[in-house]
Amino acid sequence: MPETSEILKRGRPRIMAHKRVLFVDDEPNIRATLPVILKKYGFDVTVASNVPEALNEIEAQPFDLLLSDLNVNREGDGYALVRAVRKANPRCVAIILTAFPDVETAVEGIHEGVDDYITKPTNPDTLIAVLAEKLAAREPKARILSVSFDETLLRTRHMLLEREGYEVVSAMGLAASLEKCQEGAFNLFILGHSIDHSEKQRLVEAFRGANPLAAVISLRRNLGERLVEGANFHIEPDPEPLLKLIDDIAHNRVAAPSAAAE
Repeated sequence: MPETSEILKRGRPRIMAHKRVLFVDDEPNIRATLPVILKKYGFDVTVASNVPEALNEIEAQPFDLLLSDLNVNREGDGYALVRAVRKANPRCVAIILTAFPDVETAVEGIHEGVDDYITKPTNPDTLIAVLAEKLAAREPKARILSVSFDETLLRTRHMLLEREGYEVVSAMGLAASLEKCQEGAFNLFILGHSIDHSEKQRLVEAFRGANPLAAVISLRRNLGERLVEGANFHIEPDPEPLLKLIDDIAHNRVAAPSAAAE
């Protein structure tokens, strides 16, 4: 069997690089061998031999992936770890290892939010391919900066965007928004319609300095509102067309038009 799976040869080793994995199993031999394989593919691995130890690790640091035996110290206690890691990080991938998969276990796993089951003993190629696939599915579609001067609208927009699978950074007020604009690494910038034109202009200029290739959407109060120089799109703040536009931008189905100029 090849050392590297065909899926990974064609796939995304970047997805796995430096992803933080919590591996939980009470069998010493598996704890000695499987983490070595995971590290070889770029994972940062933390190992726990029992549920209390694993719960302490979940409280101490964030994880991108949980890989746990179904029955660590007692029957079904791996699900307690799934619940704990989901509470700490809802986007964490949860994979359960089990020697005896059955329909009842699968149904319970659906209710507990398990992403997949892998049968023990584990084929390393199959394991790594599954981990890569599940992590890729959890990758944010885009990193979005959303700013507003209306806290309720900002919170609602943040919730809607996160629900759609985006990584969202929200900022309230001019000073906080200007600071976030200068961070960089954003794919999209949304300016709320509660922001005055002159302040929108300042925000776009600051954002463009750190994110020259990102798309900018300015939400407007009405059709007659002045265009914001540097913004690519000017639309009403209706959630449905906004989410569709964002989805089209994230999937390259629409090219950002040239930024508006005065």
